[in-house]
This record gives sequence, C-alpha cells and structure tokens, in this order.
Amino acid sequence: MEMSSKNEIRDWVKENRQALTQKQEMEWNDAICRKVLSLRSIRQAFCVYCYVSFRHEAGTEKLIQGLLEMGKYVAVPKVEGKKLVFYAIQGKKDLESGVMGIMEPKSSCLRIGDEFAPVIVPGIAFDREGHRIGYGGGYYDRFFDEEPDHPRFGIAYPFQLFDSLPAEAHDKGMDMVITP
Repeated sequence: MEMSSKNEIRDWVKENRQALTQKQEMEWNDAICRKVLSLRSIRQAFCVYCYVSFRHEAGTEKLIQGLLEMGKYVAVPKVEGKKLVFYAIQGKKDLESGVMGIMEPKSSCLRIGDEFAPVIVPGIAFDREGHRIGYGGGYYDRFFDEEPDHPRFGIAYPFQLFDSLPAEAHDKGMDMVITP
C-alpha cells in the first residue's frame, strides 16, 4: 500500500480504527496491556506517563488500571497553551473532558515532574524504526524536546505499524512500539 503523505496515512488509519469491532478492540487492548505491564522498564518505574485513549486509539483504560494496581504513580497529560503537562491520577474519577473532548486530569490533581518516567505515547502510525506520525499538533515532539530523557513507548494496533514512514528531523522516535 503506497501512501505518500502524513494526511493520507492519518485518514487511512482513522478509517481502519472506525471499522474495528468492539471484540477485536478489547482483545487487542488486553494483549497490549499485558505486554506493557510485563516490560522491565515499566515494572521498575516509580511513575508512568500515559495518555487517555480517545476515539478508538489503542486503549489505555485497562493499562492505567493495571499500573495503579501495581502501586505506580500514573500521570496523564493536560494541554496547557502549546504544552503537555502531566498530572497524577488515581482513576477515572480524576478525569474531566478537556481540549477536543479528550479526557484530562482535573485541576485538583498533582502536577508531576519525573523526567525519567516512561511515557506511553499515542500515535496514528509508527514504523519499524520507531518513527511516529501523531495528530499534527506537535505536542509530544515539543514535550520530548524539553524532556529528552524519558523512555518512549508507542502502542498501536497491527495496522498502525508501517515498514517506514515519512519522518522529519524534529520528529521524536520511539524506543519501542508495542502491538498486540
């Protein structure tokens, strides 16, 4: 499948995500969750930064629950201006609808600054080299520019993994991409 532009890839992946059955989505999310929770860098981490999944992204609900049950601090992003800022949550009760309807931590949550915390990164597409295509806002690229020491883990469904993607110099690669 030849797709040249980031926008073509975005559209193609979004269509495929829309077409997923609930059963398939749940099975894949469970498999990804198990794999992530078994990673040594996750098991050894004090705090894990994780996105809150939205619109059929690789699901993080079970993953966040699993991390909390392991006794980890879990911090999720809030968009503040052009930046992502991470806040600790203890579960769904600490989330409210934010920018573009994405669930964000409530203002009562504690801001976390752990520059070595592993980050579970959302994306539209990843390739075998760890390149990522996001949603085009550049939030994660700017975040990793400011805090380059985080281990970076992309999670994705099988159809989101490409042999290679158009990458730009400022794009921040993943250390690992986890699929079911």
